Parts: sequence; structure tokens; C-alpha cells
Amino acid sequence: MAISKNSVRVQFTLNLDKPKEKQIVEFLDGCMDPNSSIKEIIYNYIVSNGGVKLPLVTPIKVSECDTKLLTVSKSDNVNKNIVTQSDEKPHEVSELEMNELEELSKFI
Repeated sequence: MAISKNSVRVQFTLNLDKPKEKQIVEFLDGCMDPNSSIKEIIYNYIVSNGGVKLPLVTPIKVSECDTKLLTVSKSDNVNKNIVTQSDEKPHEVSELEMNELEELSKFI
């Protein structure tokens, strides 16, 4: 297959000594066309997240003072029967998408 002018090559190396990467290799070994499988998984992951880049989460240390401020007081006066309405319907995720997300989450 010829590479077009608009093609972009992405290359990465998997280390079999790392459990997550070994699992990727085992998964790809079971694929008829690993390149297409990788593209499909990445595309479905992006589409299922609405094309929004997920922010990186960096751990922070919470001081004892901050912990006290973050403590939520309990109240017996809370109405647990409140229902909200929204015009926006949640995206229904197919079983295939769930399986792909589950497989991808193992590598993140």
C-alpha cells in the first residue's frame, strides 16, 4: 500500500517486561489487522468522549487545614426526592464501545 502525501506515521515501542504493554501485545497478536484495530479503538475512544481532550490529573497534597474545610456537614433536612430535568439526552454507549473503553482503560 502506498503512503499518500497526507499520511502521518505514528510509531511506538511496546516493552514485554511491562505488564500493561505485554497485554497490548497479546491483544494485537489476536487481531487480523493490528493497524486497523489500533485506529478503530483510538477513533471510537475519541468519539465516545465527544472529541474533548481529557485533562491530565495531577495529584496534589491536601493539608490538614484544607481537609477540615472540605468536610461536608450532614443534615437531616436534605430533600432526597428532588428530580432534575434536562433536554440533553446522555450518549448511549454500545457494548462494543464499552469493551473498547474497558480495554483502553487498562493501558492508561
